[in-house]
Amino acid sequence: MKNNIASTLFFMVLMFATMSCKNDKDSSADDVVEVLDCSSVKTGKFKYANPAYGEWIIDRNETTSVEISKTDDLKIYSDVVWITDCEYELHITDTDNLDNMAVVSSVLRVVITDVMDYGYKCISYTPDGPEEFEMIRIDG
Repeated sequence: MKNNIASTLFFMVLMFATMSCKNDKDSSADDVVEVLDCSSVKTGKFKYANPAYGEWIIDRNETTSVEISKTDDLKIYSDVVWITDCEYELHITDTDNLDNMAVVSSVLRVVITDVMDYGYKCISYTPDGPEEFEMIRIDG
């Protein structure tokens, strides 16, 4: 009797697992996962939405980025290496302030998580851990 119950239970679990893995060829367009299009924010001029980051401006093209702090009169130069359409690395190559030379040769990974009409949201992976940012387009 115990064997019969165990066999029935095993059969039901197996049947449920098989049905839940069914490949539905009649799935609707609503089932398609939307892929994020980051092409509109790969290049341009941006500022941080959070005022705690002061007046930093980021001017980025396909291959380079310059971060400019108007309040500190500081520039940080980076090469941009795109990993995917929505993920890139900043390879810091130079700074115009000798006090900040320690950041040269650092690599930061940035993942764009959302694109809006006015900018984008991203996560920057720094040596201190991940940080979330919202960037606002300022070049129209």
